[in-house]
Amino acid sequence: MDQHYDKRLVTAPAWMERFRCLAGDCPEVCCQQWNVDVDPKHAESLRHIEDPELQKLMDRVLRTAHIRRPGSRHTDTIHRLQLLSQPNRCCPLLNERNECRLQKKYGAYVLCDTCYFHPRTFWQIDEQTFLSACLSCPECARMALMDENPIRFSEFEAEIDPTAEWLETELIRDPETRQLLLERSKLIKSICGLLQNRNLSLPERIIQALDFLEKGEKAVPDEILPAEPFDSVTLMSRFAEIFDPLSEALEKPAQASAAFMHSLAGGSEEYAAVLAGNYRLGRKIWLRFAEKYPRTEENFLVHFVFSDLFKQFYRYQNEDLSATDILRHESALLTAWYWFFRVLFCQVSLKHGTMDADLFLKTASHADKLFWHYPDWFARCADRMSDLTAAELRRVIVSL
Repeated sequence: MDQHYDKRLVTAPAWMERFRCLAGDCPEVCCQQWNVDVDPKHAESLRHIEDPELQKLMDRVLRTAHIRRPGSRHTDTIHRLQLLSQPNRCCPLLNERNECRLQKKYGAYVLCDTCYFHPRTFWQIDEQTFLSACLSCPECARMALMDENPIRFSEFEAEIDPTAEWLETELIRDPETRQLLLERSKLIKSICGLLQNRNLSLPERIIQALDFLEKGEKAVPDEILPAEPFDSVTLMSRFAEIFDPLSEALEKPAQASAAFMHSLAGGSEEYAAVLAGNYRLGRKIWLRFAEKYPRTEENFLVHFVFSDLFKQFYRYQNEDLSATDILRHESALLTAWYWFFRVLFCQVSLKHGTMDADLFLKTASHADKLFWHYPDWFARCADRMSDLTAAELRRVIVSL
């Protein structure tokens, strides 16, 4: 298939311009454990592969379904590579080195849009185009999280995924909300700058970022006001309430969250107390790693601020949200990311009795597949957190 992707100037973390897929040298296989959406253009070409052996393998995995939405007269046609129904839930087109046979024979443009662009993710706000990446890719996780230097952002030309999310601000009725989203790039860079101010501790930086979201740049204090921490049992009790998956048990991240918290509590009925005890033990191990690699949590927060803050495009265009509503939600979301990140890595530290760079990156990649691939689920967790006051959000941060 001939090249058919438009190129455009994108804003991205500077390291993404250097990113290259490790292919057969990668410790993970991205072509398994999920069903891959295929765009119509590639679905048609993949039904007519010249190589009979490759066509036979493609026929095993490519499926088409016709879906009628509730209340609609129209039928949508979707195409997918059904990897979950394959042996080992893995794409049959991979060779013994986990390289795509189709790509090796015909080149990268034969791949569907999803496979071609993964792990890159794109989105647009009017004419502004942004590029980030999924941490489920081990090489992206390494480049995004392990750099000792502050993450910088740059502009460069890149091929654009034609299915990228797109926010048209003219569809937003509230002028303050529209202006807020038009200034997303400026807001994100200001928040990332606060998070990378290494003259302060990380909790102090996060609190400054929360103050910025609540009050605006001029309200960022010169000194951080102290907040009284929650005791560990209260902290973990609140954690269970925020990330409680009972009302969403059919969703993959909610199921994973349930298993995660069950593991933390060891199946005990004394839920919050056991969660707290395990967290305290794991935290001691985790902090030894954090002292050796002091930029990992900072880099994680900067990555997700850039990639996911102010990104609920569907809600912005279909709900009457004020700028205040959005800013409050983003404050809760930032706290939720840090809270979940810290508890998760303390739990893994306790389970293994240690934490090192390899285990950290494996955990980050695995967590991306289980949790951070599902921003809608985290958004609902943040909705529950929105009931907390600004002072309570600060108390969560200092308690961790």
